[in-house]
Amino acid sequence: MFSRSLLGNFARSAVIASRSTPASSLLQCKAASVLPLHSTTAIQNLALILSRGFKVRTSVKKFCSDCYIVRRKGRVYVYCKSNKKHKQRQG
Repeated sequence: MFSRSLLGNFARSAVIASRSTPASSLLQCKAASVLPLHSTTAIQNLALILSRGFKVRTSVKKFCSDCYIVRRKGRVYVYCKSNKKHKQRQG
């Protein structure tokens, strides 16, 4: 919700700036100062949405026959070939 309001304010200020001054230098200056911050947070949010993380539990177990247990980095992980929702991490 915050990102929409930030983008909306940026778009409105860009339109107002382009109407008031014919030179595009003001518009480029505002785009350079606001856009990289917004685009990096949008990319990070998109990455969080698209990647499915692990369920963190004190004790992990297999949910189906396709689940398998792996020990890496001093932790126990459960992966599943058929259902990605079964991913778990102990700790």
